[in-house]
Amino acid sequence: MIKIMLVDDEAIERKGLQMLLNKHRPDSEIVAEAGNGKEAIDLAMMTEPDLIFMDIKMPEYDGIYAAEQILTSRPETKIIMVSAYDTFDYAKKAMKFGIKEYLLKPNSVAEVLTAYDAMVQEVDQENMLQSRLEQANGLIEMEFILTLLLNHVHDFDTESWSEWLHVDDMKGFVIVLLFQSEHPSVTHQDKQGWYASLKNVVAKTPYQILLGPLTGFQVPAFVKYDATNFNIFARSIIHQLQQELTNLKVKIGVGTTIDNLDQFATSYEHAMHALEQVQDSQANYAIYNNQAATTKKTLVPFAEEKRILEAIKKGDETSIDQLFDRYFMSLQQNANYQLSIIKKAMTNFFVILHRVLNELGLTLDTEMEFSQFNTPYQIKEAAKAHLYYVMQQIKDWRDSGVRALLLQAKAYMESNFKKNISLEQVATDIGLSSYYFSKLFKEYFEVTFIDYLTQIRLDRAKELLVNTNYSLKEIALSTGYKDPNYFSRVFKKEINQTPSAYRKNHK
Repeated sequence: MIKIMLVDDEAIERKGLQMLLNKHRPDSEIVAEAGNGKEAIDLAMMTEPDLIFMDIKMPEYDGIYAAEQILTSRPETKIIMVSAYDTFDYAKKAMKFGIKEYLLKPNSVAEVLTAYDAMVQEVDQENMLQSRLEQANGLIEMEFILTLLLNHVHDFDTESWSEWLHVDDMKGFVIVLLFQSEHPSVTHQDKQGWYASLKNVVAKTPYQILLGPLTGFQVPAFVKYDATNFNIFARSIIHQLQQELTNLKVKIGVGTTIDNLDQFATSYEHAMHALEQVQDSQANYAIYNNQAATTKKTLVPFAEEKRILEAIKKGDETSIDQLFDRYFMSLQQNANYQLSIIKKAMTNFFVILHRVLNELGLTLDTEMEFSQFNTPYQIKEAAKAHLYYVMQQIKDWRDSGVRALLLQAKAYMESNFKKNISLEQVATDIGLSSYYFSKLFKEYFEVTFIDYLTQIRLDRAKELLVNTNYSLKEIALSTGYKDPNYFSRVFKKEINQTPSAYRKNHK
């Protein structure tokens, strides 16, 4: 629905425009009327219209001044200037502020509707672009965090990240949020709701927070540092989340402050350690400190663990044996050969492995129980055997599973394009995370999910336009578009012709 404000000191002019738009453009809504420029400025700030029909000659402030003030505060607003004076100076002033439509009184129905349609098309295109930018920004945030966590290599350099995420000043700290559900079974939809609530809370906070993906029950994030009080920050985030998510607990581990990207992994490790301290306690958050660092030492050899995980992701079977033996030896020494500590550390290793595989879009049961083993050697051999099994599963998945899943997704889209389907829904149906499914789809088919779905729908629409006498409304509904006007705008944008013109040229 397009929100419109009518500004004219003649009430009969406003009434005429309202009747014309109600009759010919029912997708519009008159949200405000003003009789002078001052009222127009005040009402524009209150009602936030998408489009304004603005008379030029009015008392208080004229339309040119009112338009300038409104566009200064709300540059996305579209304005159609209306005047009884065919004066180039007025048009020149209007164009100076980016106003493209200028109507002379008296104006015809066709002139008004043509100007309206042109402005609405711009609104739709800008809304679509903004929506895609927001989605892209969310994906880039997650990719940024994953890149730092898993040491991915990209074409993106620091300058590119900064351009998207404004992270040129990298002073900040890592946090890890943990969701603890009170229900024994948690669905994918539940987790989507948690993550949506988290994004909503983050958008309202005064902090700049870059969110990683929700893996298992944890979300890593980077918080840009601006003399933030860690305690106030953690309490604030938890309080806001608990207001939205009443059926689960949220806990946070806060890592140490870093000055550049190279220190990200250290802050993340500290955040994870802080989270371990608070996970089974009554507290909601913990902040890593020097005392914790002294007691912790380095039980887990993180550098060696990271090399193992990288080898697993790459399917490097030749290196895994040696890497794991070295890792386990360091683990034993750091644990002073205490069996209970080794068991707990190995259990945590397979939890981390589960998270890494989830990032690949692969859901495997990697959990491993070590309570029945009585010696470090038994633990090592059992863990290694399970690791080999997991790697074989990954290999099978890489060889055939991924492409088969993507072809299944394409078949689903081609059969269900009439429905209101989304990337998240299709990803869920084939068992991949929406984030990874989006990347894989583009990688394998060299087209985005949205563009491919649009292509399917418009190809079918072209067939119906040429081979049937269906109305445009019927064709829109038959190809997954509930709004015929939106369908026409998408068709024209992609095909460079209106649906009616296409039908006429191809019949």
